[in-house]
Amino acid sequence: MIVILGYDGLEYNYVREFECKNLMQTSFGKTNISEFSEPRTVVLWSSFLAGRNTEREVLKNCGRFGESREWAKDLWNFRLNPEETLFSRFKKWKAIDVPGFNLYSERHAAERKALKDFFDGKITVEEYDEIAMENHRHNKEEFFDALDNDYEIIMGYFGLADVIGHLSFGIKSKMKLIYKELDEIARRVRQKISGTVLIVSDHGMRAVGRFGDHSDYGFWSLNRCITLNTPRITEFRRLIESFSVNF
Repeated sequence: MIVILGYDGLEYNYVREFECKNLMQTSFGKTNISEFSEPRTVVLWSSFLAGRNTEREVLKNCGRFGESREWAKDLWNFRLNPEETLFSRFKKWKAIDVPGFNLYSERHAAERKALKDFFDGKITVEEYDEIAMENHRHNKEEFFDALDNDYEIIMGYFGLADVIGHLSFGIKSKMKLIYKELDEIARRVRQKISGTVLIVSDHGMRAVGRFGDHSDYGFWSLNRCITLNTPRITEFRRLIESFSVNF
C-alpha cells in the first residue's frame, strides 16, 4: 500500500523546531513551488495530483482571466477527473477531501465563512478553531477506516495546520499542539502499514503577527532513504507511479 498524507500549510521550520520525528520520517526537505504566481491551495494540490502546473487552467476555469467577480469562490469548485491524476495508475484507490479533486465543499465553505465571521467580530477564535477541529475529526475517522481496506493507494487530506494557522500561526504554543496531532497521525500510519508513506504539503506558512500567511515553499518526507533535494511539487506524480510497479 502507498499512503499519501496531504498536510495543508505544514511548515518545514515548525516540523523541525517541534521535533516532529514521525513527520520528518527517513528523508525530508522543502519543495519548490516557485513556478506558481501565488501559492494557492487548489492550484497546488491539483498540480501535485496531475504532475503538471495547473495554475492557468484553474484560474481560467474559475473566471480569473475572464469576467467573473466571484472567481475566488469559484476557485474551490475546480475538479480534476481521476484519469488526469496519479490515481489513474491504480485499480483500487481512495482520496479523502483533496482540493482540486474531490474536496468536501460544504465543510470548506463553513471554514471560509467562519474566517470571515471572525474578522467581522461575529465569532471568537475558539469558535473558529472548533469548526476546523470538527472537519479534521471527520477526515481523520474516514482516513483510518480506509486504511483497514485493501486499497493500493490512499490519500488523506488534512487542512488543520493551514486553517488554524491563518489565525494563530504566530502563537507557537498553540501551533505546537496542532503539529503534535499531525505527527501522531503519521506515527499511527507508519505503525499500521508496511508500505510507502509520503507526506507532502502544498505550501508552508510564515508568521504575520499572530496570524499566518502562505510561504513560497512546501514540505515533503518519505519513509525511504532517497535524495530529492528540493523537488517541484509536480515531480511527485512520477515518483509515486514508480512505486506502483508492484501492483
